[in-house]
Amino acid sequence: MKWLPQAIAMVIEKIPLERLLVKPPSNKERLKELQEILEEAQPRPAEESPETPAGEPEKIEEGSLEPRQTKVHLSEAPSELSTEETIAYQNRELAKNLIVLERHYAQKLRINGIPCDCGSGRHLLAIESLAEEAISMVDNPDVYYRLIEWVKVVGPKSTDAAAKSGKYDNEYPTFSHQARDFRKEIIGSLEPSALFTGKVEELPGSRFAPEVSETK
Repeated sequence: MKWLPQAIAMVIEKIPLERLLVKPPSNKERLKELQEILEEAQPRPAEESPETPAGEPEKIEEGSLEPRQTKVHLSEAPSELSTEETIAYQNRELAKNLIVLERHYAQKLRINGIPCDCGSGRHLLAIESLAEEAISMVDNPDVYYRLIEWVKVVGPKSTDAAAKSGKYDNEYPTFSHQARDFRKEIIGSLEPSALFTGKVEELPGSRFAPEVSETK
């Protein structure tokens, strides 16, 4: 056997020098020593730490780690704006988009006689998103739900292809009146000046107060 001399040589290397200077061990002792050396050479599975029992997480000493930072949801973050101020802003932005659509629909989605979507998709998307945000802020969100449904109806008829087809030319003036009615309901006035305010105190809740003329 070719491996036997190599095994014997390996065993001799493992035997301490003092063993070689004394009486050679018997064959039985050699065989026992060889078995012990071979057993030590075998790879062993990783032993579990005696300090941490299997299946139990390692305990972390108190104060060894910094406390975990708690994430705060945006709606829970403190704000200097009141709900009334936020709703007033939402309504102003809704009215601004509605007044633009009111004009475009009155012109049957045409610029210089050429049909186009006139950016109606952008304005309709803004109206939908603003209405969705406002729903959870008021006690009676009916007008915002109706606005969202209105956007779903007029949206497909307000694309560039729809305008160029001419199929909805008779409906566009109706859409213009509907946009006007929504604007009046949300702001409480059809006056363009109702879209602007100088002071927050002028906003009673989500409505704009009527202008008061100053006498000189």
